[in-house]
Amino acid sequence: MSIKIFNSFICILLSSFIQIINCDSECIYDVDDGLKLDLRTLGFANGKGPKYDYISNANPTSNTFSWNGCFPYSKLDQGNCSDAAACYFDVTKNKSILIAKQDLVQFKHNQGASVLSYQSSNGDLTVFLNCRDEDEDSAIGQQHDTSTYTIHIQSRCCCPEMCHYSPHSISPITILIIIISIVLVVYVAGGVIFVRYKSASDNRFSRLNLISYLRNRNNIYQQM
Repeated sequence: MSIKIFNSFICILLSSFIQIINCDSECIYDVDDGLKLDLRTLGFANGKGPKYDYISNANPTSNTFSWNGCFPYSKLDQGNCSDAAACYFDVTKNKSILIAKQDLVQFKHNQGASVLSYQSSNGDLTVFLNCRDEDEDSAIGQQHDTSTYTIHIQSRCCCPEMCHYSPHSISPITILIIIISIVLVVYVAGGVIFVRYKSASDNRFSRLNLISYLRNRNNIYQQM
């Protein structure tokens, strides 16, 4: 029973880490000539907030946008900007309004242009990723009606494989290798201990049987 529970635990553990790896890979898209575009280079992770904040509005208004590639973020005001891909800041209401989530995105790449489309009940957002090999990024947004928005990001990281993502923490693949190594060591050590205990138990049982047999035989001789 304990072995079955241990095997089930291993399966659950491995499944969890595979999901983490898949989560990262969902932000990497194939583009022209086998090149890849990694959206992680266009975002901040670990709750640092959006990489592109206070994006100017092309309309004559003080309202602004925020957007973060790959990783969700939240705004700490009175709005509903939580676990977001993009939000719209309403100056009049002084709060951020959710307009897109990371898990509701479609990627398209055509003739050198990369486009992200977010569609949900919060609105329709299109993000144009414009490749520009310059040191500084730029961004501008626009609200077309009450639920339709566009954001243009110009960055070197919008160019396929121009930027490479390197997290400061240990990568999920490294963590998975460590976990598998630990599990294998524990599994082998547990198996060795189990075999030794079983062998010792079997030997003790055999000795008890032999002693019992000799005692019974002596009793039979004495009765004769």
